Amino acid sequence: MNGDDRSSQDMAPVRVTLKVFGGLRPLRDSPFEEHALPPDSTIEDLWASLEPRAPQFVGKLREGIESGYLHVLVNGRNAVFLDGPVTKLKDGDTIAVLPPIGGG
Repeated sequence: MNGDDRSSQDMAPVRVTLKVFGGLRPLRDSPFEEHALPPDSTIEDLWASLEPRAPQFVGKLREGIESGYLHVLVNGRNAVFLDGPVTKLKDGDTIAVLPPIGGG
């Protein structure tokens, strides 16, 4: 692989799947969405990309995350234990937003 091949690969968009559950679900058209982001994008970059089209969703999302009510998982791992909102996303990642699960 020469240097040109590497740089063109680095410039490819990062394609991720966003899964939304719980109270935020009614604010989206689908529970599963595909998004293409620039290379080196983070979770926060994903939220920022959604904000112009879905400000109510992103506002409630950020509020829920800040209050600790909503959890963000990247490939099944809680983002709190990664790098939080600045967790870098990789091509093929799945980001799930869900409320805590409880029961009795």
